[in-house]
Amino acid sequence: MQDDRATDQDGAAVLLVEDDPDDVRIITQSLRASAIPVRLTVAADGAQALSILNEASARGLPAPDLILLDLNLPVMNGTEFLGKLRAHPTLSAVPVCVFTTADDPVTIRRAYAAGANAVVTKADSLAGMSQVLHTIIEFWFRVAERYRVE
Repeated sequence: MQDDRATDQDGAAVLLVEDDPDDVRIITQSLRASAIPVRLTVAADGAQALSILNEASARGLPAPDLILLDLNLPVMNGTEFLGKLRAHPTLSAVPVCVFTTADDPVTIRRAYAAGANAVVTKADSLAGMSQVLHTIIEFWFRVAERYRVE
């Protein structure tokens, strides 16, 4: 039987849930330069992200290794998405790193209460964003043990 799990050599699958095209471009560029290859899928809102996850699950495809989630999204915001993801029968434990411009304690507590594994504030420069993203990738794919949907 073939092992479909990702390793450092074949990279990591990341679902980016972000509606700002400039942020998507910056995040995509930063992840291309990561020490670990990243296979990136982008959803513009929580509803589209759930649709992508449900379709992949129905087809027997592996869940992403990590979800990078903005909170301020149209259609279904990040907090609503987290609630639905954490209630999902097979995807409830997929790691989610909230990556947001919000830095107030109320928003951060609300994200953790909804099920975020980490909350990281977006940097205000390309270099800063790149550094933060590389740290996230390094932690989730070199330090932390990966979650596997069986």
